[in-house]
Amino acid sequence: MHGLPERLPGDGHEAFTGLVCPDCSGNLVISVQGPLVSFSCRVGHAYGLAELVLAKDAAVETVLWRAVFAFEEMAALLDDLNQHGVTDPFGPEATQARSELAREQAGRLRAIIDTDRPLVERRGDRESDP
Repeated sequence: MHGLPERLPGDGHEAFTGLVCPDCSGNLVISVQGPLVSFSCRVGHAYGLAELVLAKDAAVETVLWRAVFAFEEMAALLDDLNQHGVTDPFGPEATQARSELAREQAGRLRAIIDTDRPLVERRGDRESDP
């Protein structure tokens, strides 16, 4: 899968990308005007190149945290079911094993979040910077 089209569009033209908007998940269109590359979706969210990359980085972190919370919530639910003795139709052993696995998965995702390093825009690369 490619994120950008094989050939970037010429000045004043647009082309669909294989990317989705980090705000609404709509398809992104790329536009090139001289040295400027921009992206927009059907709803109207618009990004410069650096803005899109930073927004995508933030979206990855958000999704990972949601997954951590989902695993932790699953473990808490299953622990509570075991504690209350209401594990049918799964049984106490299966719910305990699934709870432990969910906690392990949450821990793995936390480790990924802790070691992930988003891109940071370099200073002084823009024409407007002194």
